This record gives sequence, C-alpha cells and structure tokens, in this order.
Amino acid sequence: MASSTSTALAQWQHIEALVQAWLEERRQLIVLLCQVQGIDHTPSREEPDTPVHQRIQDLCQVLMDYLSAGYFEVYNALVRATRHYGSGPPQWAEQLIQRLDASTEEALAFNEDYDSPTHCMTRLTELPERVARLMVALEERFALEDQLIVSLYQEPSPAARAEQR
Repeated sequence: MASSTSTALAQWQHIEALVQAWLEERRQLIVLLCQVQGIDHTPSREEPDTPVHQRIQDLCQVLMDYLSAGYFEVYNALVRATRHYGSGPPQWAEQLIQRLDASTEEALAFNEDYDSPTHCMTRLTELPERVARLMVALEERFALEDQLIVSLYQEPSPAARAEQR
C-alpha cells in the first residue's frame, strides 16, 4: 500500500515538474512574442544576422520547442494522469487536444515563413500582421491547454487520496 502510494506520488510530482517547466517555456514564448511585436518592421539593408532577425529566429525556436513539448510530452502525460487518477478517460480532454490543431497550423506556418535570416528579410513588412495572427492563435491555445491542466488538478492527488483511506 505504501509502495503504491509513493509510486503514485512520484508520478504526480513528475507530472507537476513537467507542467511547471512547460509553463516556464510558455512564459519565455510570450516574452519573445512581445519583443518581436515591438520590432521596427521597415525593411533595411541590414545584414541577416542582426539582432532583429535573431529575435525572430529565437521566437521561432522557442515556439517549436513549446509546441513539441506540448504534443509529445505534456498532453499525453496529462491525459494519462487524468485517466489514471480520475474516473476514466476524459473524452473532452482528447477533443481539446484536437482543437489545438488550428493554432498549431498557424504556428508552423509562421515558423516556416520566418525560420531563416533570408526569410525574415523578405517578409519583415508582413511581420506585424503575422505576429498578431499568431498571438490570437496562441491565446486560444493557451486557454485550451489551461483547461487540460485544470482537469488534472481537479482530481485529488495521490497523497490526498491516501489520506482519505
């Protein structure tokens, strides 16, 4: 009994650490979005490796890392944990994940258009509109992801369930 409780607690703590690291990456993404949103978007004869282009590429890198972590680690861990600790597989959680596809497409398109210094230079005048569209898509995504996170925390933790017994 104590062994299964400690195993469950360790799994819960792992998920907690995973979510916290992912939310920190989200914070970094938001900071970079705000920085890129404030960039002067008039084309110039700057070299492609200037700070403007580097910030945009940093945004693309963090954006791809964030999306990858969500899809390949966090979402699966949250759904598994909700299924394990909750009353069964949350159909709505799987539907939430499917609804994330629209913002994923917008993010992938943004990354494809701005992933290199050359791409940045040729599309710099379009950047304000593209960043605005990306921000709207990410705002919706963050709300859906938050619902997924909350679904796990509405279930009692393994330690709380052990105390109830």
